[in-house]
Amino acid sequence: MTPSTSGHTPAYVQVRDALRALALAQPLNSPDPLPPEGELMRRFGVSRGTVRRATEDVVREGLLSSEPGRGTFVVKQAQVRLLMRDVLTRIGLPDSRFHLDFSAFVPDFTGSARCHALLTARPEYAAARLLFVAPDNSLQRFTLACLGAGKRVLVPTYGMRRGLVLLDPATIAPEHHEFASTLDGMERYGTVLDLEALSALERVDLMVTGGIAFTTSGVHVGTGRAYLDLEWGILAELGLVTDSTSIVGVVHADQVLEAEVVPDRLDVVADLIVTPEGVRPTPGQNRRPAGIAWDALDMARLADIAYLAELRTRAPAEIVLPLRGKRA
Repeated sequence: MTPSTSGHTPAYVQVRDALRALALAQPLNSPDPLPPEGELMRRFGVSRGTVRRATEDVVREGLLSSEPGRGTFVVKQAQVRLLMRDVLTRIGLPDSRFHLDFSAFVPDFTGSARCHALLTARPEYAAARLLFVAPDNSLQRFTLACLGAGKRVLVPTYGMRRGLVLLDPATIAPEHHEFASTLDGMERYGTVLDLEALSALERVDLMVTGGIAFTTSGVHVGTGRAYLDLEWGILAELGLVTDSTSIVGVVHADQVLEAEVVPDRLDVVADLIVTPEGVRPTPGQNRRPAGIAWDALDMARLADIAYLAELRTRAPAEIVLPLRGKRA
């Protein structure tokens, strides 16, 4: 590509668009950096300053990460979210508040009821007494099924701002189960747990989550706010989940990416992926964070999300605030 000089689009904007395309075209399982600045200058026929300005723009967007001394790398989760936009527009059901803004919610999809039936037939579900279920649109009816089966369910409040809600069918009348399974109803019929009450629970037997996508290796891709990683970290800090806790992803078959992406130290990897077509075990790496990655949190999250400030007082003394920003 040689930027056009006849139009009105600045050269750095053309290079920025070309860098986005280059990043999105990189194989998902590739760990390689983008070509170095010199090669990009020759390829695009522009100055070093133009390449740097364009690169900085894409880094700010979250698609690229610049690592001094190593190069510029594609942020895989951001790449997946962008690649999945057309898929989600085709298969995702609109949200009553966010319509098709998939940066704000995980959509339901045609066939999710089949996923729920497959999951409730699994031995992991049969043995579970306390489940964690993400507040995703695709899992609302599954939460309802859990209550109907007499199982207790932990559900995060929106954005984790008020922590976790315990839905206990022993205290919720059957006629209220359906409303209690929704984000609007769960705090009315469930119990919002402070850290002490959460700590007193028995171990979580099964975690179930939706997602924007899952890779075949079980790596979860959410909306970009890394809530699942954080929720796992909080529960792990309290000893409520361990490497033996089963994690299940529920998505449409088109949301499963045939790519062996290596999980990083923050990723919570699913053991099973359930689609309307069947149940797919992942390779079983079973390596999960032992707690909250304090060095990957920023101050805004520390202030906004329930439990973190109190748990922060228990963190190792060598972790010093302010904390670095979280990856995209």
